[in-house]
Amino acid sequence: MKDSIKYISEKLSDTYDQRECKAIARYLVEEVSGMSYTDILVKDTNFSEEQRDKIDIIINRLIDGEPMQYVLGYSYFCNLKIGVKSGVLIPRPETEELCRLIIDREKTDNPKILDICTGSGCIALALKNGIPNALVYGVDISETALRIAKENSYNCNLEVNFFKYDVLNNTPSLCGGYDIIVSNPPYICNFEKDKMEDIVLKNEPHLALFVEDETPLVFYDKIAKLGVKILNNGGRLFFEINPLFYKELQELLKNLNYSDIEVIEDINGRQRFVACTKKRI
Repeated sequence: MKDSIKYISEKLSDTYDQRECKAIARYLVEEVSGMSYTDILVKDTNFSEEQRDKIDIIINRLIDGEPMQYVLGYSYFCNLKIGVKSGVLIPRPETEELCRLIIDREKTDNPKILDICTGSGCIALALKNGIPNALVYGVDISETALRIAKENSYNCNLEVNFFKYDVLNNTPSLCGGYDIIVSNPPYICNFEKDKMEDIVLKNEPHLALFVEDETPLVFYDKIAKLGVKILNNGGRLFFEINPLFYKELQELLKNLNYSDIEVIEDINGRQRFVACTKKRI
């Protein structure tokens, strides 16, 4: 298998840099063999012909520019194996930070949580896993995303209620009583496309990524106004955000009478999350 790692790295060398090639090669060998990297090095067993064919198929899809997570059909997120396919975003490490932030701050045993723009359901499922007694809902406008989210709920054995909801048009109407609303909505402006990697632009759903340059906060505005209606007094709102517009978002939330507005940096020191509270009346 050591030769297989070298073979994979060489095949991918024109597509990825040297460090990425080695990381992908190691991951693929572990995935296809079902063995840990340590066992691979110690035992140095050989792949079967079927396993070699599977590796070649994966390599060709990667060379064609398909993300590793779509090729394998899953991504790990907050220690959960989340199924991902074309039609949903690939979960990011920054979003894991958002989930840990919410879990660490939650002091009640059974909060009612709403995840808006749920996509693969990764946030909703991570929160259910981290706060087992929570009543968790996930909503999205995409039928494809909802189908994948429901599959993930079943495969992870975590009970989350997923249903279709158009947040920009507030349909269907939602009942209140939520303690937490969380969202990682579309927030990348069209003018930022030229700075993005081709692998993202060509594969991941633009519906879940982009907003118009003229209305960069359109989802945050809608969700924050919805929160005023359906959050309990003292309920909290958590966002993943575009660092370019954190000041404007703070002002928007202030104007809607939210309190304890907090901008939180991600592990890379970028303004990535906002947390705030619906004032008690």
